[in-house]
Amino acid sequence: MKVRTDMIRLAKELHTWVGITSGIFLFICFFAGGLSMFQHDLSRWASPPSQNLAMIQPNQYNELVSKVQADYPETLKSFQLNLNSKEFHQAPIQWKAPEKKGQDDHDFDTHQNAMLATLNADGTLNVEQENLSKLGWLIEQLHETAGIPGMLGHHALGVYVMGIVAVLYFLAIMTGLIVLLPTLVKDYFAIRKGKNKKRFWLDAHNVVGITSLPFHILISVSVIVFAFHDLFYDAMGTLVSKNKPLFERPAAVKIVDPAPKLDVEKVLQRIGEQAQGYQISSISFNNLDKPAKASARASVYSPDQMLRGESFDVMMFTPYQTQAYNTNNLNTYSSAMDKVIRSMFSLHFGNYGGNITRWLYVILGIGGAFLFYSGNILWIESRVKRQKNPNLAPAQQRKDVRFIAALTVGSCIGCVGAIVGGMLLGKWSFVIQPNLNSMNQVLMYSYYTIFVFAVIYAFVRGAATALPHLLLMTAILLFLLPLTSIMALLIPNIGLWASHGSLWWIDLIAILFALAFLRFYQQAKTRQQHAELGSIWSNVKIER
Repeated sequence: MKVRTDMIRLAKELHTWVGITSGIFLFICFFAGGLSMFQHDLSRWASPPSQNLAMIQPNQYNELVSKVQADYPETLKSFQLNLNSKEFHQAPIQWKAPEKKGQDDHDFDTHQNAMLATLNADGTLNVEQENLSKLGWLIEQLHETAGIPGMLGHHALGVYVMGIVAVLYFLAIMTGLIVLLPTLVKDYFAIRKGKNKKRFWLDAHNVVGITSLPFHILISVSVIVFAFHDLFYDAMGTLVSKNKPLFERPAAVKIVDPAPKLDVEKVLQRIGEQAQGYQISSISFNNLDKPAKASARASVYSPDQMLRGESFDVMMFTPYQTQAYNTNNLNTYSSAMDKVIRSMFSLHFGNYGGNITRWLYVILGIGGAFLFYSGNILWIESRVKRQKNPNLAPAQQRKDVRFIAALTVGSCIGCVGAIVGGMLLGKWSFVIQPNLNSMNQVLMYSYYTIFVFAVIYAFVRGAATALPHLLLMTAILLFLLPLTSIMALLIPNIGLWASHGSLWWIDLIAILFALAFLRFYQQAKTRQQHAELGSIWSNVKIER
């Protein structure tokens, strides 16, 4: 396909600069996003055994609720039931600790204090107060915000920043496609190795980018919508509905009995009858002490449906109502327009098709991270100065090239190492401090400490020296994850815990990643040793 030369030149300039501006943010979000496809499994992997109380039978929930409400008055107002939930897996019922104040779900809540309860085999009540491990939730927050702290209104500041980055991301996709169109057929699957590293990085970048093009278009557009949906709704309210609410609240449900009794098992039965094909994950009850204002929010899951939430659809109802529950939020009962909107959410979250889709999104997420890393490396390789005459002094590299090289190596490799380091220190934190108040504080501050260290180290030592060191550090941290589980089995009394039977795959994946990073380390050392004097990848300092 022929494209005008001036258009290709302009597209190339735009692609280069919007890519280099947003690439590191996108690397962090895509790598964390790939991991977040199994965020609830990661949280279970990071949960001490004390946080997991035995589940009960469906016909025992009324008994459990009655005993909890008799001993803990705060549950007369609100609590949450967990039935088949991947997210809330610790106990059949939980509620906020009395001293715990409400906090926005989008904030970095490192405490997560909760009261957990279940019934023992003899029918007695078993209650524990736990600081719940939220490793997967913190990784999801990293995916949404790129690790940018702070709040702006009721959303994380990083969400808005990533909305702007997503605009640049979409522009980079379109301009990259224009640049590649003339040679698309000839160069699509051509990955040429050799001394010309720029050619290799360009070929690899193009193959990954074109292969996953529909995925990247979808992600960029949906992130823009997620980040600025409040602005979109406000604009629609002003222009379309003349400042009237776009979404009308359903009519209030009349409660005949002034002091109704909550029958949890009947609620479960009615949800099962009306949401056929869905599994009930959890139900949150609120304002139970005020029947006229009482509400319930049931999260339901089906692998065969497009879901609005990260891994669930929602049913909203009044727990005391005798009328049929509202099922309009379920995909099977939604309108055609709602199905279109729902598909955008579902395609972004990858919550359809079960584990096959999740693993596909993991691959696409890590592939996307490589796409942005390779884009930065390609920019660096295109601007590296080489001295062709051996009789002249070695070429001196530009300051901006050295800056981007150090920032790319420190941020991208540092992000991977920081996530793995947080996972490792989270498990060892109970050995170091058995009465730890917040494991999530360890997870979060470990990430930022290792990440900042990696960036500073890359700038102080230079990209050439820092790259193999950071790759080796990450490989070692990855190897230590399964070794920690092995130590927990061999020495059970030191405070560690091994992975649950169904979660051993996390340790196995860690070994595969460790081997990959060890290979990357060997390649980086080889290139460092053979880099020409003065190259950005040579660690030999030139005396001037």
